[in-house]
Amino acid sequence: MKVSEIDANTIATYIRIDLTNETEPFINMALDAAIEYCTTYTGLTKEELDKYADIPMAVLALCAEFYDLRQFTASEVMNVNPTTEQILSSYSVNLL
Repeated sequence: MKVSEIDANTIATYIRIDLTNETEPFINMALDAAIEYCTTYTGLTKEELDKYADIPMAVLALCAEFYDLRQFTASEVMNVNPTTEQILSSYSVNLL
């Protein structure tokens, strides 16, 4: 699977929720945010993310975290899953 092939159904299956008219907008926002996070973290374009077989797992893990932590407040600190961080760090061109 490629990052560009991930959709709301894929994420709903991964995080084990029913995709409904109520949940779909939140899942799509989580997907957009996860992809943006990956491109910002790595310095890769959306198209370049598709070149790596493990980045979709990072995107799915981020989507799960974003969905689970949708009650996030400014006083809380988000710790990225170590596996996700390792995957993204492997391809990071943002070394400064």
